[in-house]
Amino acid sequence: MMEDYIIAAEDLLLKYRRKDKAALNHLNLKLHANQIIGLIGANGSGKTTFFKLCNGALEPTEGEIKILGGNASRDIRLKEEMIYSMHALPVGKSMRVKQVLKCYNIMYPRFDLEFAVKSLGIFGIPLKKTIGSLSQGMESAVHFMCAIAARTKVTLLDEPFIGIDIEKRKIAYEILLRDYMEHPRTFVISSHNLAELESVLSEMVLIHEGNLIFYEEMDSVREMLFRVDGDKDKVQGFKNREEICYSSDGELGSFCIGRGKVNCRLAMQARQEGLQVSPVPPEDVCVYLTSEGKEDALECLWK
Repeated sequence: MMEDYIIAAEDLLLKYRRKDKAALNHLNLKLHANQIIGLIGANGSGKTTFFKLCNGALEPTEGEIKILGGNASRDIRLKEEMIYSMHALPVGKSMRVKQVLKCYNIMYPRFDLEFAVKSLGIFGIPLKKTIGSLSQGMESAVHFMCAIAARTKVTLLDEPFIGIDIEKRKIAYEILLRDYMEHPRTFVISSHNLAELESVLSEMVLIHEGNLIFYEEMDSVREMLFRVDGDKDKVQGFKNREEICYSSDGELGSFCIGRGKVNCRLAMQARQEGLQVSPVPPEDVCVYLTSEGKEDALECLWK
């Protein structure tokens, strides 16, 4: 039985003019349908470039990317089945919120206008307000809720929560998850706040400098690394193992990060040597797997 992939990138290369480094470097990635997927990476890692290639706004230098089996830059029918949204879209600042809703309603055949109006009411956004008069958080909420209400087969959300306060972000996560349960479809969400978003994700993609680090289910990510803390000399003697991917010997304490579950062979050995072992949360997994150096570079500030 073939896997059900909704986005498939094959040997995807994107080079911008006047830049030596590729924005995406021969990326191979196949995303499963009907999942809520986190696209995680630091600024400049290639997240927005990937989204723009998905929706046909950019053409790859090499390779190809298919959405629902087609090419968004050549198949106009895909525009109705996919939406790319971010915290700030090129919408006229003089447009009223109700006019923006009307545009979405025309563009997307499954757009639920009543749902959009009710949800914006929950966020306290008047329909008569112009986009230019909204705060950053309110504008982010308008685009986010319109993307949810569109109910396309593929929803790409690029840093959708910028400016939204923590209370409203929690409401946004609840709405996203409930509407996904009511109308299963594929969400791909890039965000800097993985700690908050983690609870609604089913899968996660980590990219770094245009390269794929991993694509895994969230349960696998939670068991990917473990942390070893304890006496500095004991940690020093333990860190030179092949499975250790990161270590720090700073004044605030010594620790190292190992690959595997908290009950794997190496973790059990650490406990036997009198060291403390703990799981590494997904947000820190991203840091340790993309860190340039093994030692704490901050120490140079106090030397």
